[in-house]
Amino acid sequence: MAFLSGYMEGEKQDTAKRMLAVTQPRDPPQAVAPKLSARTSPVLGMTLKAVLFDIEGTLAIGGRPLPGAVEAVALGRKAGLDVRFLTNISGRTPAMLCAELRGMGFALSEHEIHTATSACVEYLRERTGTRCRLVVPDAVLPMFDGIARDDEHPDVVVVGDVGSEFNYALLNGVFRQLRDGAELIALHKGVFWIAADGPRLDAGAFIVGLEAATRKQALVMGKPSPVFFTKAFDALGVAPGQALVVGDDVMTDVQGAHGVQAPCALVGTGKYRPGDEEREPRPDHFLATLDGFAALLDGSR
Repeated sequence: MAFLSGYMEGEKQDTAKRMLAVTQPRDPPQAVAPKLSARTSPVLGMTLKAVLFDIEGTLAIGGRPLPGAVEAVALGRKAGLDVRFLTNISGRTPAMLCAELRGMGFALSEHEIHTATSACVEYLRERTGTRCRLVVPDAVLPMFDGIARDDEHPDVVVVGDVGSEFNYALLNGVFRQLRDGAELIALHKGVFWIAADGPRLDAGAFIVGLEAATRKQALVMGKPSPVFFTKAFDALGVAPGQALVVGDDVMTDVQGAHGVQAPCALVGTGKYRPGDEEREPRPDHFLATLDGFAALLDGSR
């Protein structure tokens, strides 16, 4: 139950910080650049061993790569860094995301993608016998195969981004089950995301309402949960201080990195708004786009 206790402890830390502030077939791996050695960056003031990229808003938007993104991932590999992709995307499986990113020109393997949904499945598998109601997109339901389901009297309700399926009947039904004793698990608490046609409300906006109505705190599986980041570090065998987190969201990427004491770079794309780099929590570095990633590694800025 180490994973269970780790998640609960991570959530306690997150709550304290808020109070202080007020299965599909796997594609064959695509060839990637050979690994060299750990990289020392004068700008970062540390020896890097890994880089953890956010996906939506950082590497791509609406199925198109953002400026410098493909090159940044390739550069990380060429520099000898382990590369991983950490995302709160809850509507696609790692296999789907891998195929999409490959189609945009990124070199990666499915096992390098860590999603909030994957973390949730792992957590629930350790809670043997727990009955779950799954309010998640149909595309990821197969990931939950083997986990006990009960839509009427669940022990836990898992909520991800179901888009237009969020309506009064659905939310009120979940509200009543939470009042009757069910626990609330959020795949993440992002309140919006950037689609090809502009910003859209995300699951977190509804999670906040359910928390307020039930006076219960959701257990968060994805970013900024410290356990989500820590499990990625553990899988790589690196310390947080040896891995650079790169993302576009101050409240998930930057806050999550700070929570585990990992260095982070905020990118001025996706969710970024002018001045975010000066707001709390502040990133360690700011890049207008990933075109600046090489300079960050080389120490020329």
